[in-house]
Amino acid sequence: MLRLAGVNIPDEIDIFNGLMMVKGLESKNNHAKVERILAQAKLFTKKMEKSGKFVKEYPKVGTLTWKEKQRLIDLVDIPRASVSGVRMSPRKLRIVADAIRGKHVDEALGILRFLPNSAAPVLHKLLESAIANAGNVHEMKADKLFVGKVLVDGGPTMKRFMARARGRACRIRKRTSSALIVLREKVDSYKKLFASTSASTSGKKEGEK
Repeated sequence: MLRLAGVNIPDEIDIFNGLMMVKGLESKNNHAKVERILAQAKLFTKKMEKSGKFVKEYPKVGTLTWKEKQRLIDLVDIPRASVSGVRMSPRKLRIVADAIRGKHVDEALGILRFLPNSAAPVLHKLLESAIANAGNVHEMKADKLFVGKVLVDGGPTMKRFMARARGRACRIRKRTSSALIVLREKVDSYKKLFASTSASTSGKKEGEK
């Protein structure tokens, strides 16, 4: 069994249909996105049909190793929250983002609440939005979540000018940025789930014998 974004995917389902069970990836418009995620995780094989065409085959969830599952979990950016057009330079946001990356959501909220940086309120509001998305959309409990990814990118730069001496002008760059926060469940819970499922399957096999 694989637990991904609050969804338990059974072992007998192939990984492509398993990702289509996740809220946010279940629509037909996301087929290309799911294929790209599985291609990055290297979880597919190509098989030639009688007509000469190559068709992708995806393994079942039960055949995946723990490393393959972890690689897939890291590539699925759900649950998430993003903001764009922030009137602040990416450098100022990245300084605060580095302080909360990998922290539990409660600890991260506490850090952002008391940091004096001007970027702290922006990321605090964004983190609250990500926690709300995880609870309302994916039914994930906040006590099991931590900040998995914090990505900050630069946006359009507005160019202004300020008058200087002798009729000259000095350029002013008003930078903007965008931020993305992705939450993850605790890795320990995944390992325990994987160990429990493997133990149960081994117990069933011994019982069948």
